[in-house]
Amino acid sequence: MEKIDNRTDNYLNTDISCQSDPAIKGQASLESLLAQYKKSNEPIQVDFRKLADWIPYGERASHMIHLYPAKLLPHIPAFFLSNNVLSQKGDFVLDPFSGSGTVLLEAVLAERKAIGADSNPLARLISIVKTNKYDVSSLNSSFLRLKKRIEKNSPITIKPDVVNINFWFHDHIIEQLSRIKQAINAIRNKKDRAFFEVSFSNTIKRSSLADPRLSVPVKLNIEKYKKNSPYYLSTKKTLDKLENLNVYELFYSLTTSNINRIEALNKQVPNLNHDTTMYNDARHLSDTTLKSNDNSVQLVITSPPYAGAQKYIRSSGLNLGWLGKCASNNLRHYEKLNIGREHHSKSEYINFTSSGIQDADTILESIYNENPLRAHITSKYLLEMNDAFKEIFRILKPGGFFVLVSSANKICDTNFKTHEHLCTIAISLGLKVRLRLIDEIHSRGLMTKRNKTAGIINCEWVYIFEKE
Repeated sequence: MEKIDNRTDNYLNTDISCQSDPAIKGQASLESLLAQYKKSNEPIQVDFRKLADWIPYGERASHMIHLYPAKLLPHIPAFFLSNNVLSQKGDFVLDPFSGSGTVLLEAVLAERKAIGADSNPLARLISIVKTNKYDVSSLNSSFLRLKKRIEKNSPITIKPDVVNINFWFHDHIIEQLSRIKQAINAIRNKKDRAFFEVSFSNTIKRSSLADPRLSVPVKLNIEKYKKNSPYYLSTKKTLDKLENLNVYELFYSLTTSNINRIEALNKQVPNLNHDTTMYNDARHLSDTTLKSNDNSVQLVITSPPYAGAQKYIRSSGLNLGWLGKCASNNLRHYEKLNIGREHHSKSEYINFTSSGIQDADTILESIYNENPLRAHITSKYLLEMNDAFKEIFRILKPGGFFVLVSSANKICDTNFKTHEHLCTIAISLGLKVRLRLIDEIHSRGLMTKRNKTAGIINCEWVYIFEKE
């Protein structure tokens, strides 16, 4: 078992925690960690909640603008962005697996320029809205006009393409959601329309028959529980509420809260003048109009998906359908764009697929004999992560840094050190390890229900690489 150096916690508690300025404290803490690692070359136990103890729990700027599964703890990117060790104000910061934009928002709050990528159209929408500058007075005016259009009760002409729509929504809720979406579609300003789409999207699961405790839609079923048990009573309360839910009031409430969050962001970053750039594939940071240049990014911070972990597209399926961003018969196409996806045709794993990493292949060949699909999922994941890391290396500046958040996980009851294999890929490309940290996962929100062959993740490894 690898030795873990835990001396840093004591040092921080006695010498650096007395500093009240986040920039001073963050710089001193990070410089101390880098110096300690250079001397010992051993991973260091940390607690990012203590390292970035100026970050509040819960609300912070626009972080809570939309629900999203398995969000990264904001303390992690905030700590690395709180100082000038890895980047400076005005530098480009990339998260190639940005999800709903936790790293991107922390970059904006630290006065950096954010670049993100995600294959999920919902994630890209949330990330753009939560990190871009809005005129709050203009939003409020648009909101008043939107309410008038909704309450005008015009004939509904849109036909939402939502998978099994009548299975997931009551008829009166379908009607109200359709009226809201039709009113949003009439907003001419594209940027304002995106803002209201986020609030609308956040209304969808709350007004559906999907169990709110699960990220992937599973219909509420009161018959699963003993009568008068806590789960029975809470499920009954939710079902009764949905029978008479006023979706308009819910949407208005969520929209008002989101306008307040945007106002909070504007106050924290009054000089925000750079709109976030978003791409749809970490392996190809380009599209028809934009391309991130070689050696253009100073800092990359990312927490990639795991092989066979969160079903991001499936968890977003209802939202994508209502938003018109994915037809009900096209969800599988979007799922195929995800690195770490679970669905592969049998023809793909008739034979063992090598990941190109010797230590990983030794384990995966053994797993292949028991479960060819799980072995193939992981091999394919590592091959595609290799492509993504090549793209990271391409756009990273010489002297730039790459902060990787990953972990070990279980595959068919076998411990698989995903973080070490990703580190191997990074080193093979020419990146140098400057720091290794390990932090326990305290948030139960990250410990999501996953495939029974994948296990639970209870700690995270954080690597800092440098491109020389």
